[in-house]
Amino acid sequence: MSLYATRISQLTTSDLKQLLEARAVENARLEFKSEVPTKDETLKKLSSFANTFGGFMVIGAKADSSDGRIQDLPGVDVEPGCKQKVVQWCFDGASPPLVVEVSDPIVTPAANGKLCYAIYVAESDVAPHFLNGRKGTWVRTDEFSVRFEARLADEHELRHLLDRRKLVRERRAYILERAKKRFDTYVARKHEDRSGHTAGLGPILEFCVLPRFPARQPCRQEELRTYIQKTWMSWRGVLFPETRNAVLSQHESAIVLDVATGTSIFEVNVWGLLFYAARIAGDRNGAFGVHLHEFVGHVLLFLEHSGRMLQMLGYTGPLLIETAIGPIRGVPWLYVLNRSFGLSATPGSQLDDELAFSISTTSEELVEKRDAVAMEVLRYILFSVNSPNLVGAQQKLENLIQMGCEYNS
Repeated sequence: MSLYATRISQLTTSDLKQLLEARAVENARLEFKSEVPTKDETLKKLSSFANTFGGFMVIGAKADSSDGRIQDLPGVDVEPGCKQKVVQWCFDGASPPLVVEVSDPIVTPAANGKLCYAIYVAESDVAPHFLNGRKGTWVRTDEFSVRFEARLADEHELRHLLDRRKLVRERRAYILERAKKRFDTYVARKHEDRSGHTAGLGPILEFCVLPRFPARQPCRQEELRTYIQKTWMSWRGVLFPETRNAVLSQHESAIVLDVATGTSIFEVNVWGLLFYAARIAGDRNGAFGVHLHEFVGHVLLFLEHSGRMLQMLGYTGPLLIETAIGPIRGVPWLYVLNRSFGLSATPGSQLDDELAFSISTTSEELVEKRDAVAMEVLRYILFSVNSPNLVGAQQKLENLIQMGCEYNS
């Protein structure tokens, strides 16, 4: 549904209408409120989302009391200062403060003069959140077998919540670092010369999509090979990943080598990590550098394929995109300014030799709004390598996406 893939600030009446058409049901990440909830009720519900899986509260939506299925969107009267009030409640009323997003008033599909509001809170990496003046912490749970409700965590659940947050953060860092080391091992083995030294490859793009909180394994290791074979894509006249290449089985992972042009790798593991790495620079008509349109093509390819893999794995929820590039100091970025004039170039990074950053998104946004996610990645990268002129306007970003699509086809 669009609700999960659209930023709160961009929600419209049509997005809410889709909830009705889909006959959406309250779940671990969604709750309907037919009336404006009180401060205490709001904080209880939002903190339970933050302490569990994150989620949305839609105000002005009527649900069946027996199973939580949406019945109507009657809306509520205008609530003056709703956004500021809820944000202030969450800052003052919880410890640590809750970070929430509140929509502008949204006209109901019936256009009856009433309005709806949507509030979103992500799964928190600083949980548990306690409500000031109230004992305990709230979690989202299936308390009544068919209805998801907020209830106080007991001591065991609270300790588990504290330990789980620490465990999943450590696991996330570990599985990413392990994937990087595996790629380094492969590069060293493939490019070692007779003296035992590794020849320089120039800039490498490492692109990893993984659950923000890898707390559960979405599949068994023996299923990974089949998932790879079922998610191949047509890319520049070949398959990606090239399923005729051997699929290596390593601890918790399945890996394909040389999945793109030249030295490259793809790894998927049982925690939902998707790791891609590829050499991104080469000689272009006598000029060495990163070919921008090829680079954009790789970003689009990795995003598209990771979306398919996550759907195959059955994962939905918050994601991190961890990106690293290096070495890049003094490496020019080559691009086509005008097809009639050949290649142009920017000098690239003059001081930094490596670039690493993280972007938060969701599985729904990755699948439904791939290009928007790609633009965010490209904006960050090109500003960081001293090429802001290439992404200084929305139209320039859209042009880059188009060129990347053309390269991939």
